Amino acid sequence: MRFAIVGIGNIAPVHARAIQDTPDAELVAVATRDEARGRAFVAEHGGVWFADYQELLAHAGADAVSLCTPHDLHAPMAIAAAAAGLHVLCEKPMARTAAECDAMIAACERAGVTLGVVFQSRFEQLSVNLKNALDAGRLGRLLWVSANTLWHRTDAYYRSGPWRGTWEHEGGGVLINQAIHAIDLLIWLAGMPVRVTARTRTLNHPIEVEDAALALLEYADGRLGLIQATTAAFPGYPERLEFFGSQGSAVYHKGQARLEWHLADPHEDRIEEAEVSSGAARPMDITAAGHTALLRDFVVATRENRSPQVDGHAGRRSVALVEAIYRSAAMGSTIAIE
Repeated sequence: MRFAIVGIGNIAPVHARAIQDTPDAELVAVATRDEARGRAFVAEHGGVWFADYQELLAHAGADAVSLCTPHDLHAPMAIAAAAAGLHVLCEKPMARTAAECDAMIAACERAGVTLGVVFQSRFEQLSVNLKNALDAGRLGRLLWVSANTLWHRTDAYYRSGPWRGTWEHEGGGVLINQAIHAIDLLIWLAGMPVRVTARTRTLNHPIEVEDAALALLEYADGRLGLIQATTAAFPGYPERLEFFGSQGSAVYHKGQARLEWHLADPHEDRIEEAEVSSGAARPMDITAAGHTALLRDFVVATRENRSPQVDGHAGRRSVALVEAIYRSAAMGSTIAIE
């Protein structure tokens, strides 16, 4: 499959490495308006540089685009790619709003092309182990779940791109950018809540969106959940997810690649470990392994004419939950999640 990468920000080199490490995948083109950076990128990673996205769609000879652009460009670029007959792999978050996600899904379905969303944490081995155990009922009935993203970003980080920290371009702050991976994992592992009560604040950065959020989650089966997220926690702490059930607990120290088990019957305490990949303090302190596994699934899914493991419908759920959190915080009330 011939890929074109659109946008060459922080995450684009990770996509390039994932393409290189995927059988039957090749990087044939890159689009960015910055000629010097574009030519340097293709010199290192391969492909042909295009200054214009529409020119790339028309003349690059690509089968799929990998969108690594600011959030506000995800929907229009995905829709344009689908109209041109190209498959779409979109970085997180899928879009700024659930409505934009719906438009992307509809466009790709009309065109008969594959839509995938980059939530690579689902492919990490500890995540898979935890998913299998929860689905098998190892913890009994779930009572309490949480996702904690207590990271640190400097003012210079927010100044590094004019789209950062803005409602128009980013669609929000810490929830839709940094915490979205943990939120997606929480939904994948424990299901979608039905109600949310939230508070957001801008505590320590000169930005218009939130750098701190707390959300109380209520589930249809009566269990409770919590999301807490901030980019004001110096020096930045590894993300963590917690699952407490009637028959035991699992604490996923994701940012430290450690999964801690405490099972009640039969009694068992154990720890699983893997390679660390976390952006708690620095955005690019991550490996390409998760991206590579996700991209391989995307390529195979397209060849087999099936949905990838993280398709547009899966990508939409975290955006819908974040959107509900924002509405709850703005209204100061509990919101039902549609």
